Amino acid sequence: MSGVIICKTIEGLNSINRTEVELVIWRRTISTSIKDWINCMDSKNLPNFRILVNLSDLTHALESKLKKFDLKVEKMRGQLIDDIYNLASKFADINQCEDVDVRLQRISNDACWKFHRDVVKTRLLTTYCGPSTEWVKNKYSEKALLEQREYNGPLEQLRKFDVAVFKGNYAQPDKGIVHRSPSIVNTGITRLMLCINQRTDTSPAPLDRGKDDLI
Repeated sequence: MSGVIICKTIEGLNSINRTEVELVIWRRTISTSIKDWINCMDSKNLPNFRILVNLSDLTHALESKLKKFDLKVEKMRGQLIDDIYNLASKFADINQCEDVDVRLQRISNDACWKFHRDVVKTRLLTTYCGPSTEWVKNKYSEKALLEQREYNGPLEQLRKFDVAVFKGNYAQPDKGIVHRSPSIVNTGITRLMLCINQRTDTSPAPLDRGKDDLI
């Protein structure tokens, strides 16, 4: 697929920095134990937060935030923290940045249902629970953007636990893979999605190790 790369290792995500590449998908495997843990979790207890933090403080920040949710198995919570940290570390490496805007979002509605291009340089997405992000090949982009819900052309979808780095139109104007969140309203389905960005004007206030957020 033109502009799209499928890779087998986390290092392959670096390909997003190639001019001609607009999307890199890491088709990874994840431990059965963490899959089962997330699948068995009551959807009301799924984490839901957003933080802007220096990468060096991310593990402490995640520990602090996740303690506020009823995630019963501490070992599994640690695995989730490690996974988020590893993905954020790779994202920071790709973008040569120190601060990361990390959003772990519990979604039960049709948030971001519109086809769109991200207004960022790059964005990392992975879905831990529920259906994953839908996207279209470049030759169908304008049709999808125009027709929105009426679009019935070819549609691609990330697999659960796939890690995708999308290039937004800040990197190249009018470029970037057109995508959307899957429709789940009135289905009883809840998604758990991780989104990692660089620091922007819309990021939350940064966390500080000297404050209670990181204790």
